[in-house]
Amino acid sequence: MKIGDRIQRLIDTLGISQAELARRVGMSQSALNSLARGDTRSSPRLHVIARELGTTAAYLTGETDDPTAEVPAFMLNNEERQWIEYLHLLGEPERKSFLTIMKSLVEGPAKPTLHNDRRKYRPEPDGPRIYKAGA
Repeated sequence: MKIGDRIQRLIDTLGISQAELARRVGMSQSALNSLARGDTRSSPRLHVIARELGTTAAYLTGETDDPTAEVPAFMLNNEERQWIEYLHLLGEPERKSFLTIMKSLVEGPAKPTLHNDRRKYRPEPDGPRIYKAGA
């Protein structure tokens, strides 16, 4: 199977267009189309294309027939890589704030702790409260 066939099959499997893949890897759609048609046999962006397709350059070039050979166990997708890029653009205080927000979204809001003092929870008395002036 040729490089173009492998790329096109993975594009179809992922349900994305050539234009979308080209945008994600930072190349023109016509250059990617040329690679997928087989007009071009290689690209300096081949490793980036492979990573975006969830495989390796070795699979795309035909060095192996296993699309998962040598693929790291944990790979970030395009959206996750964008999050990290944006995170690196933030200053230290903003990163800490962002981390606090993310933790609260994942773990839920922090639960207040009760201390042994006057602020301890006291149940409401039965019946309505009556307030008197000067009391």
